[in-house]
Amino acid sequence: MYDSKLIRLFSMFSDEERRKLRKWIKADFVNRNEDIVSFFEFIDTRSTLTERTVSKEKAHDFLYPNTPYHDLRIRHLLWMTTEIIENFIVYNSVVQQPSLSKQLLTQYYAERELYKFAGQAVEEGVELMEKTKLRNATYHLHQYHISALFYQVKSRNNRSNVFNLQEVIDHATLFSIIETLKYACIIQSLQKISESKIENHLLNATLALLENPVFLKDTAVRIYYNIYLVVKDEDEKAFKTFIKDLKANNTHFTSQDLKDLYLLAINFCVKKSNQNLTEYTQQAFELYIYSIQNGYLLEHHEISRFSFTNVVTLGIKLKEFAKTEKFIQDYAKYIDKEYRQNTVDFNNAKVFYSKDQHQKALRILLTNEFKDILWNLNAKYLTMKIYFEAKDISAFAVTLKAFKNYVRRKPNIGYHQTYFINVSKALTSLMDIYKKPENYKNFEFDLSTPDIEWFNKALKGMEK
Repeated sequence: MYDSKLIRLFSMFSDEERRKLRKWIKADFVNRNEDIVSFFEFIDTRSTLTERTVSKEKAHDFLYPNTPYHDLRIRHLLWMTTEIIENFIVYNSVVQQPSLSKQLLTQYYAERELYKFAGQAVEEGVELMEKTKLRNATYHLHQYHISALFYQVKSRNNRSNVFNLQEVIDHATLFSIIETLKYACIIQSLQKISESKIENHLLNATLALLENPVFLKDTAVRIYYNIYLVVKDEDEKAFKTFIKDLKANNTHFTSQDLKDLYLLAINFCVKKSNQNLTEYTQQAFELYIYSIQNGYLLEHHEISRFSFTNVVTLGIKLKEFAKTEKFIQDYAKYIDKEYRQNTVDFNNAKVFYSKDQHQKALRILLTNEFKDILWNLNAKYLTMKIYFEAKDISAFAVTLKAFKNYVRRKPNIGYHQTYFINVSKALTSLMDIYKKPENYKNFEFDLSTPDIEWFNKALKGMEK
C-alpha cells in the first residue's frame, strides 16, 4: 500500500491542499461512503508515511477492528479513494485558474445557446487573462482559447465586426513559436546523446517568421529564441542577452519553465567550463547558486544530490572555498534524508582534499561506505590520490588492488566502468614508475588518461 498511487499523491500535497482535501472528501456531493472517510482518516492521521505505518493490515485494523483481514475490501477502498482524490486534483486545478473556469463556463453556455451568459463569462475571462503575470507559452494558449471563444460568441449576430480576431491569430502564432523553439532546444540536447531522428516540422517556418522583429518584442519568444541560438550554435552574445532577459522577467514563467531554462543555461556553461574557459566555470557556479536560492532547482523543497555535488565541484575548480563551504552548510538540509549525510560527507572530503587538508579528507573517506556506487568509486580514487601524494605506497598498493576488484565486480555502471578501468591502469602505471623510475624515462600519460592533470602532476612530483 505504501507504494500505491494514493499514498504517493497524498504525500505530495501541501498542508493547505490537505486541509481542502479533508473538506472535499467529507462533502456529500463528493462521497457518502463512511468507510472511505475512515480510510482517508487513517492515512491522514499517520505522523509519517512508511511501509510499516500505512500497511493494508494496519488500515484494516483501524477500520474493522477484531475482524479477519479482508484484502479485497482494502483494495476496493484504495481504488475508490484514489479516484476521489484525483477528482479533487482536477477541481483544485480549475479553481486555481479562474480564466480556465470562465472558458469552461463560456463553452457550456454556448453549447446550450445561452449566449447572454456566454458573453458575460467570456468577457470576464479575457479580463482575468490580462491581469495574470504569466506570459509563457501556456498564457498564449489560454489567450488563444478565450479570444477564439470571444469571437465565436460575439460574432454570432454581427459578421461585419472583426472583434478580437487579430488576438486569436497573434496568440496562436506566439504559442506555436515558443513551443517550437522550446522543443528545438530539447531535440538538440537529445541528439547529442541519442541516435533518434526527430523532425521539428515547424522550425524552419518559425525561424523565417522571426526575421520579422515584431515577434521578438514578446518576452517569451525572445528568451526562447536566444537560448535556442545558445544550444544550437553556442552563440555567446545570445547567451548574455538570454541571462539578462530571463533574470529581468522571472515572473513571466512557471517554476517548471524556469527550471528548464536555467538548466539549459547551466549545461552550456558547464560545457564551456570543460573547455577550460574560467569565465563560464564562474557563470555555471553562480547560476547554480542563483537557481537554487530562488527555488528553481528545488523540487518539493528538496535539492538533487547531483546538483548539490555539481555546485561543490565547480566551487572547488574556482577555488571558491568559503562560498562552497557556506553552500554545503546552508543547503545540506534540502537533500533527501536517505542520502543527506553521504552527500555532505562526500563533498566535504572533496573540499578538504582541495584545500590540502588531507587528513581531514581521509578521516571521512575511511569511515564511510557511500550508498551510491559511483561515489564509492570516486571516494576510493580520492583516497588513493592522498596515499600517493603522502608517499604511503603500501597503503596505496593495498587500496589499488581492492579498487580493481571492486570495479570488476560492478558490471552495472555502464560507461563509468571503462572510465574507472582506465583510472586503475593509470594508477598501476604510477606505482610501477615509483618502484622503478629508471625504466620509465620520458614517460608521459596520453590524452585518453582520465584526470590527466593530476597524473601529470604526480609524475612531476616524483621527479623532485
